[in-house]
Amino acid sequence: MRPHIGRIKASRGAIVGLAVVGLLAAGPAAAKVGQGHLASGQTVTFALSAGVTPNYIFPMVPGSNFSTANVEQFEYLSYRPLFWFGRQGVLAYNPTLSLGSQPTFRTNAAGDTVATITLGRWRWSDGQPVTTRDVEFWINLLRAEKTNYGSYVPGAWPDIIKSVSYPSARTFTVTFNRHYNTDWLFYDELSQIVPIPQHAWDKTCASCAVGNHDLNLAGARAVYTYLNGQAKSLGTYGSNPLWKVVDGPWALSAYIPSTGYSAFALNRNYSGPMSGKVTRFVEVPFTSNSAEFNALRAGSLDVGYLPFEDLNQSGYLSSHGYAQTDWQTFGINYLTVNHNNPTAGPVFHQLYVRQALQSLIDQPAYIRDIFRGHAVPTYGPVPIKPANAFASPQEKDNPYPYSVTRARSLLASHGWTVKPGGTSTCRSPGIGAGHCGKGIASGQGLTFSLQYASGSLQLTQEMEAFRSSASRVGIELGLSSAPFDTVIATAFGCNTAKHTGCQWQIEMWGGGWLFGVDPYPSGEQLFKTGAVSNNGGYSDPVNDANIVASQTEPGLVHLWTYENYLAKQLPVLFTANQVYQITMARRTVHGVVPQDPILKLTPESWTVSG
Repeated sequence: MRPHIGRIKASRGAIVGLAVVGLLAAGPAAAKVGQGHLASGQTVTFALSAGVTPNYIFPMVPGSNFSTANVEQFEYLSYRPLFWFGRQGVLAYNPTLSLGSQPTFRTNAAGDTVATITLGRWRWSDGQPVTTRDVEFWINLLRAEKTNYGSYVPGAWPDIIKSVSYPSARTFTVTFNRHYNTDWLFYDELSQIVPIPQHAWDKTCASCAVGNHDLNLAGARAVYTYLNGQAKSLGTYGSNPLWKVVDGPWALSAYIPSTGYSAFALNRNYSGPMSGKVTRFVEVPFTSNSAEFNALRAGSLDVGYLPFEDLNQSGYLSSHGYAQTDWQTFGINYLTVNHNNPTAGPVFHQLYVRQALQSLIDQPAYIRDIFRGHAVPTYGPVPIKPANAFASPQEKDNPYPYSVTRARSLLASHGWTVKPGGTSTCRSPGIGAGHCGKGIASGQGLTFSLQYASGSLQLTQEMEAFRSSASRVGIELGLSSAPFDTVIATAFGCNTAKHTGCQWQIEMWGGGWLFGVDPYPSGEQLFKTGAVSNNGGYSDPVNDANIVASQTEPGLVHLWTYENYLAKQLPVLFTANQVYQITMARRTVHGVVPQDPILKLTPESWTVSG
């Protein structure tokens, strides 16, 4: 999973409002992008979401950088995950693009689940084979620094590992600490492994010798510290020899930190399938949707997106050689409320407050009037589109349809003096029927700050519509906007142990959550107590137990129990999930569609004609 910002707005999810300059001033290389490259058939340009830039390259991403821009559309170009999910536009294991074979599972005498994986014959760009030592290297660093990993959930991967054995260079076996649902293990846990080049990276400083430092805890931490430090040195991305050793089809050749401009050169030693027709892939950054559209209209992009505000230009682009396709994601969209905020947290703890807020989100109207049909509803923690077996029948119906009347009744019946157009206040503090709830003071008002990602007219319209509805029951939402990276850093910055970064109240980065690294939507990363990506601090023992059951018991019934419960409990405020983008691809670039529902890119399979 990971947060993203959708491009159809101004930003894994495009989430315009900036008065911008067209193509970002990324230097001479950027200025020449798109000029005559189709004739040679060598370079293909791809538009990054407005305001979104990749900024972390080491394949063990911390929560503050855990985005589609960094993982699926940046790191995966160079460092392939052990298992690739996505094939012909559907969510499925892809053996051709996977470094490892589908695991075989068994149960040992102790009742533990045991998985055995065999690696294919893949090679690093320097000619060295990809082996189980590279898998071991990644696992050792993860176990040493798991709390710095964006996918870490206490009690899940890697805590569930009892032991790992590496009997050969191509085969390894993981013994887990109990019996588990093998679909969950495959799709969510083992899927997180990204082999990294132990022979090149297992060192503690730039001038230090490569060794086996990761084989003990102190050494693994020292190696992680070094690699993480190098990953934070954005200015060296294009030249650092560390990042030149890749097993993916692309190696970063140029990167401009101030803009996020990224150029990739083809790894001609790549072991997987590629067309060989595209030898350079460029991710072009933009400060706004209007800047991206201007580049698209000028013909400077091979694969871009049509902003919502420019939908009436679809015919023009079609007549100038572009084909249009909606890019639907396997994800959900929501606003995060901060249960750990010292003032608003006690209010958000009250289910009736969350129910009232949810009842003020008019998803059908947003989809119809703001997204113009290019979105689907989110009614719970599992996507209902694209069609999939994971979504329960119950979750396909909205438990909290839009109703100002219901929101007003919920507040009034729980001790609030409702003041439409003003600020509703608590008149009956305390717990029990008819009272506001624990931790809410007499006279406390329903006033919240809401920060959302800038750059998207549609996201601005959605937040303003929500604020307007909320005001009808005396809930005052103070809106502000900031760049996507700032919103994500704020939303994931709360540290309750250090009492820092917890002042935010509601955050909306625009694209919600993509089930990417772990496409089995069991929820442990997003909503389990203590999960790194549970940035709102939601905690519910019933939900935690439901998640554990979905992980340990076979079949879908326990997953459905989990999602049906959370759809009503509202750990977050669910809202419409817009398509990731309305893709506009030049008709002379083939292989762009069908597009991957978890947003990975495979430009090595694209070909260019004409």
